[in-house]
Amino acid sequence: MLSTTSDGTVYELAYTGKAERIFLFFKVYEIAHYAALTDDSALSFETVLTDKRPKAILVRFDRKLGRDRIREELDKSLRKNAQENWLEDAKASVDAFMAAIDRDANAGDELVFYWLADGKLMVEFNGERSFETTDLAFAKLIWSIWFGDDPACDRDGLLVLSGAENDSKTD
Repeated sequence: MLSTTSDGTVYELAYTGKAERIFLFFKVYEIAHYAALTDDSALSFETVLTDKRPKAILVRFDRKLGRDRIREELDKSLRKNAQENWLEDAKASVDAFMAAIDRDANAGDELVFYWLADGKLMVEFNGERSFETTDLAFAKLIWSIWFGDDPACDRDGLLVLSGAENDSKTD
């Protein structure tokens, strides 16, 4: 389970799966996806960008990455799966988010994106809230990195348990 609090509401999110980002033969990070699971329907990569249930993406770095490299890779990834107007609509949020990346990541550091039912997207680095927005286009851009048509990792693994709860993290 992964939990966060926003405006006095506690969100408990169940682990739905994990994957790895490998560049050449180097493991860059592990990623885990979490969501509020309901009896209504399981998540799929076709619906994860439109489903309004709270969800989270946890990135655990496996190696040191400088902040400029993180910004560069995120910028490329945001553009890779962007729908026609998302980048233009989210420009102010993208710029503010990139500016909020103010330190390097070391092996073991965690970056967590929370996308809540009210549309709020929050970002935490090692448990410290570093960015927040209600920009829907920006939230879709972030999730499209891992769930778009050309994802940064094996998106199937991220939702393998979306119909059943599991307490695991990115083990």
